Amino acid sequence: MEADDMKVHTTSSAAEFAARVGDWLKLEPVRNNVLLVHALDPNGVPPGQGDPVFSWVTDADGAIVGAAFARLPYRMPLSEMPDAAARALAEHLVTVLPDLEGVAGAAASAKTFAARWAELTGKSAHSERDQWLMVCTETTRPTNAGGGPRMSTQDDLDTVAEWFMAGMRDSGLPPEQIAQRARQLAGGQIAGGRQIVWEDESGTPVGAAGWGLDIAGVVRPAGVFVSPDHRSGGYATLLLGEVTARALENGADATVCTHFLKYESMLAVVEKVGYRRVADFTEYRFE
Repeated sequence: MEADDMKVHTTSSAAEFAARVGDWLKLEPVRNNVLLVHALDPNGVPPGQGDPVFSWVTDADGAIVGAAFARLPYRMPLSEMPDAAARALAEHLVTVLPDLEGVAGAAASAKTFAARWAELTGKSAHSERDQWLMVCTETTRPTNAGGGPRMSTQDDLDTVAEWFMAGMRDSGLPPEQIAQRARQLAGGQIAGGRQIVWEDESGTPVGAAGWGLDIAGVVRPAGVFVSPDHRSGGYATLLLGEVTARALENGADATVCTHFLKYESMLAVVEKVGYRRVADFTEYRFE
């Protein structure tokens, strides 16, 4: 099948995207969790430049075969899709969003999109971060926890947002964008009752973690961060294990996370909690 057989549709409306593509995305709710969050979570469209661009690709029979979300300056997450669909998506978006800074998603689809984008624009496409998509369907809380969790409050917002900013330092975003996104993420979690702060046995806050909405039975922990002064205490495992357990106990079928392969120490954490690899993802930067 060729790119000419594909048709690309775009909208700036999350509601329209959800209406058109939501059921298709829910066929693979783990693999498509990021796109489902952008479509269905009221806090899921990050602050950015210009309007968001939601896209989906249909084949010659009108069937949906792929989807994506873009907003500058973020790198565009895309679903797994046929190579012809990925090429067609690049050919369309280069006229709609020529300043796109990168793409991330299922390894083969991201590679095909990035290669076609480079051909069309003359830019180079650098494979910047290899990732594993990981899923957990069962976990137990550690019994040797030091201290314990409490729900975050509005008084924690400044501290947690600063922690989340530090955790996003390698995202490739400019500092002001990181600050906006970190505050939006932390504030939305606190307002929704979906964030905890872990305090050590002396009552000192040592880290925080939040989680997203349950969408099609899948919840994504987001913003797990431990203060640099407390990183030898196993708190990352405690935080991730706690928010994962809460999501599953509250009815989620699965929780999902993205593990960046260069952070080798985190692999032991996510595996200890109960996460397992389900797909390879890659992130590309255009320049």
